[in-house]
Amino acid sequence: FVKEDKLGVEMIQNSEEEGEVNILNSTYSTNRFAFTYAWWTAHNYKKYCKSDEAAAERMKYIGQEDVYNSVGLKIKADLMDGNAVVLFAYGLSGSGKTFTVFGPDAADSPDAWFKHAEPHPLWGVFPHLAYDMFKEKQDGWKFSMKYFQNVVDIVRDLMSPMVKEQSYKAGMRKDPDGFMDIEWCQPAMLKSWDELREQFQISNEKKAISPTQFNHQSTRGHCIMTLEVEMPMKDNPQMKQKGRVYVCDLAGTEPAGDIFYALYKKVTFDDGSPPEHKLIGPHKDQRKTKELQDQGKKINLSLSEMAQFFMKMAEAVKKKTLKPGKSIPGCNSYFLCKYLKDTMLNARTYLFCAIRPEVEFLPYTFSTLGFATNASVIKLAPKKATVEASAAERKLMAELAELKALVAELQAGGGADNADMQALLAAKQADLANQLAGGSEGSAKDNNEKEMKQQAEEYGRRGISLSHYEKGTKEPYFINLDEDPFRSNRFMYLLSRDVTVFGPGGDIKPLALSVTKNHCTVEKHENAKTDIVEAFTNCTLVGGDGETVHNGKKLEKGERMALKPFDRVAMGGELLLYHHPGFDPEDSEPMSASDAIEEYQKSIAEANNEQKRLMDERMKAFELEKEQWRQKQGLIQTEEEKKKEENAKAKEEHDRAMAAVDREILELLPKTKELKKIVGLLDRDQLSFDVTLQRTDDPLGVPTVKVKVINSLDDESIIIDPFEFIKAYSIVKDEMTRLSMAMESGRDYEVSELSDPLKILFDNTFQLGTCTIFPEYLIYGLPTDEEEVEADIKNCSAPYNNVGKLYVYWMPLEGPDAEEDEDYAPDIDEDIGPADLIGKPWTYKIKIGAASALPNTVDECYVQYTFNGTEYTTETLNGVGSHNPVFEYECVHHVESVDQEFLDYLMKPLEVNLYCSPMVRSPKTKVSTANEAVVKNLTAGVMVASGSGVPGGGLGAPSGEVEKLKARIVELEAENARLIQENATLKAGGSVVGGLEAAKKLDESLNS
Repeated sequence: FVKEDKLGVEMIQNSEEEGEVNILNSTYSTNRFAFTYAWWTAHNYKKYCKSDEAAAERMKYIGQEDVYNSVGLKIKADLMDGNAVVLFAYGLSGSGKTFTVFGPDAADSPDAWFKHAEPHPLWGVFPHLAYDMFKEKQDGWKFSMKYFQNVVDIVRDLMSPMVKEQSYKAGMRKDPDGFMDIEWCQPAMLKSWDELREQFQISNEKKAISPTQFNHQSTRGHCIMTLEVEMPMKDNPQMKQKGRVYVCDLAGTEPAGDIFYALYKKVTFDDGSPPEHKLIGPHKDQRKTKELQDQGKKINLSLSEMAQFFMKMAEAVKKKTLKPGKSIPGCNSYFLCKYLKDTMLNARTYLFCAIRPEVEFLPYTFSTLGFATNASVIKLAPKKATVEASAAERKLMAELAELKALVAELQAGGGADNADMQALLAAKQADLANQLAGGSEGSAKDNNEKEMKQQAEEYGRRGISLSHYEKGTKEPYFINLDEDPFRSNRFMYLLSRDVTVFGPGGDIKPLALSVTKNHCTVEKHENAKTDIVEAFTNCTLVGGDGETVHNGKKLEKGERMALKPFDRVAMGGELLLYHHPGFDPEDSEPMSASDAIEEYQKSIAEANNEQKRLMDERMKAFELEKEQWRQKQGLIQTEEEKKKEENAKAKEEHDRAMAAVDREILELLPKTKELKKIVGLLDRDQLSFDVTLQRTDDPLGVPTVKVKVINSLDDESIIIDPFEFIKAYSIVKDEMTRLSMAMESGRDYEVSELSDPLKILFDNTFQLGTCTIFPEYLIYGLPTDEEEVEADIKNCSAPYNNVGKLYVYWMPLEGPDAEEDEDYAPDIDEDIGPADLIGKPWTYKIKIGAASALPNTVDECYVQYTFNGTEYTTETLNGVGSHNPVFEYECVHHVESVDQEFLDYLMKPLEVNLYCSPMVRSPKTKVSTANEAVVKNLTAGVMVASGSGVPGGGLGAPSGEVEKLKARIVELEAENARLIQENATLKAGGSVVGGLEAAKKLDESLNS
């Protein structure tokens, strides 16, 4: 429980493997769900439960140790037997997924599982399992671990000190045993349980999390950790069996539109109860919520595909067609299924579905239980994996066996002191452990370490240190900050000189293009020891030729500012935090990266009054557009509505939303300018970028900000969300840095095809267009007219032209399980009209078929629409390769009892949205050190200043850019007028709608 509410569920474990979940205080027709286990784990229900107290008291509380004893020991037996095991945690954010499989994992929690070397009551399934496996470790056992996170279309290696991230399609290969692997993710060879705890703690800090109303630490992507154990086979020591466990801690299942970025307050209790995080409300910066919702849409799609995969598996199991080694067709469009589906078909899968106990969350609970019910019928036999021991391992194992036998013989015979023999045995065991841990030349561990050292040397030539190697430094230093924790704290600028000059040709040469020569300097002063204080060092920041901002205040050239621990310094495109080892305050925390970025952005905004004036004009223009948009939709305001809109609270909300739009534009414009320069340097100057605005049906009339990516060679463009653009921006910048480093070191480097700027920017799914359907005829039991089934797809951005057709057909059914009957028509009393439907059932089937004449060659696509408050999505087609994708989608929509609200809903337009990703043709030339144009460009221009940069985004937009946006607003207004006219034409001239209007007039004349 996280709030006072009625009890929503009852969990009953009838026997060892027979449990049930009963839904309480609901209006659902199905309220009982049977599963293998049903565990009641709401430890604080007495504080918050406000109904059914007797039922809550009857339920047996199941602790973490009970869970492990019930299923963890079974998982351990599977692992010891050389099987693959998948632990799959599914459910709403904050429902207990991470807690179940791991336990507490927040770095600031004293109960975090990795902070305890011995079993702890709050340990989840995995820590118990790993602890037991290491306790039973024998000679010849080899442990390896990977830990990565899928964030939208990117995979991040959480174990890489250099924060590697690539497209989820990169390096995904099946290993010799048929299990999917991501080859470029770095494995850690583990010698002990303590090494695993330490590695996990370091890696987990890089995980993308955000506070939402469902959880103050909501994982914003699917996290997967694999632990592989190789164990010599007892009957054949030359072979080893491989047990592996995949711990899949998935992102929350809540619909994207339900999420907001939340503020919390940590509350502690005098009685020693665990602290709680109390929800305060939404964050004032609505951009944060918008970004979460945009990401959430992609998360929802991947989870929907996984649900489809489980349904297909369940159908195959029921039909007895799922045979060993057989795959499931489709379900291959998103990381989650692409990585896991074949693995799950060869593994023993344990599905942990977590639900919330409160009545408020019952809609999410019901959805989760439905998913679990479909999955529960699937039972597959795991596939064993084996590997041959290497020649070196076999030799060491044989020598070890001989030594053990000799020691045992000496001990049995009471011979002389065998301490030397014991030491020799220990040394031989250490040699074997080192061999198994990858300490040999050419091993994965050795190669990774070589790569790290190479990067340290190359960055060192720029005066930049890797924090991985400088953790114990005593010198004052800057460390990089990024709003994305994955990218923060990886570079250190050690201030070891008396005077440190920043910029090209200086002592430290930051990577940002916007850092100029003699950008700024830092002077270090040694203060001698006195009778009062010990000797100490302090540093002074001195403004130079580049834009430098200290704690949100611009530093003029020659201006001096004494640095204090936790000060924030922005220079060009770099945002830095100052540390002084030995002097950093222990009783306070540094400002968070997001707050530091906001501080910088405010300083820029306040300095640019002209820009603010232009933005005010833009806000007024959107007020006009808002009114036109409402008129287009037929939403003519009543006097009462006008008064309500003039309400101060509504105005405040509108102003806040528009301010968020302004800030987002200001954040993106400099990034588009810098990325245009970078892609030009990388021989991809056909790419260009434009910040654009799209109308929405937002009741406040607030537009949404997008980025248009244009490929002038193929005359193609796509519209992507800002977070997708920023993701690509970061990766392309990293690739340019790697190329520059390689050139300076005289070594070869080639950007992978999936990280090519063209590929990473165009390989995105975007909303191509929308079909607007007027479903009023569904009230009268009519099917879609033959002339109306091919609906126009309207472009989502200017010039809002037709971009194709989409087959959409609605047909009435007699009931939700009825067969199709073209002659069926519901009986509606003509004298009563639509009101005759009230209280009666209503059933229709929608069919979505082919899209045709699309402007782009489509690689992947899907259709999405919202009907009666619920979002529906077709299966994603991939590898289409044409302009005419064919969907074979059918869905029955049933309303048990029609009410006036549903009739009113059918009187409004229904939007059916088409999402596509274009087929991207690989360029003929590679982005590499072998590309003469790239070498020439980087040599001439990579360190040339290009104006001020944007740490985390934030420099003011040039007035010319703002003028472009104002011109776009004029376009939107003109387009509004055209759409209003077109809308009226559709209403008047559509065959079905027109027929309805004629029928109504005839009916009126006959009954008047």
